[in-house]
Amino acid sequence: MKIGIISDTHDHHKNVLSAIKIFNNYGVEYVFHAGDIVSPFTAKAFEKLKKAQFIAVFGNNEGEKLFLTSVINGFGGKIHEYCYKNVINGKSIYMTHTHHNIPEITKIQTYDLVIYGHTHKQDIRQEGKTLVINPGEATDWITGSAHLVILDLADMSYHIEAL
Repeated sequence: MKIGIISDTHDHHKNVLSAIKIFNNYGVEYVFHAGDIVSPFTAKAFEKLKKAQFIAVFGNNEGEKLFLTSVINGFGGKIHEYCYKNVINGKSIYMTHTHHNIPEITKIQTYDLVIYGHTHKQDIRQEGKTLVINPGEATDWITGSAHLVILDLADMSYHIEAL
């Protein structure tokens, strides 16, 4: 099962549309957004995902949380206040926006996959049984490059895609 991982879109509508095209081309079944979508009009673009369930967490730059939630729920997606925890395809997944608790979360080795954003810097590493992924920013405003990650939950292999 393939999933898409993205973070820190910060209303970069062109890159969001590129990301959706990539996710649709890969046929991902889930898209995980690790926060800082920012506005409802950017969130609404994710309704163009063909078959993927959209799951997000709030970042520190979300403007209108109630309307953002309404838009995401309106197309069948979900957004979570602080973190998301679940088991999908036999893999335990934890997602949050900031990096503050990532060392503690990875140390306990409860999760197969830990996703975060916020830093705008790509961080993909294996810590024991836990694969940690920060896809980096989906905007290109801070680092000058925009990326997302496609992950196969079956074998935890991943591919980085530039936007």
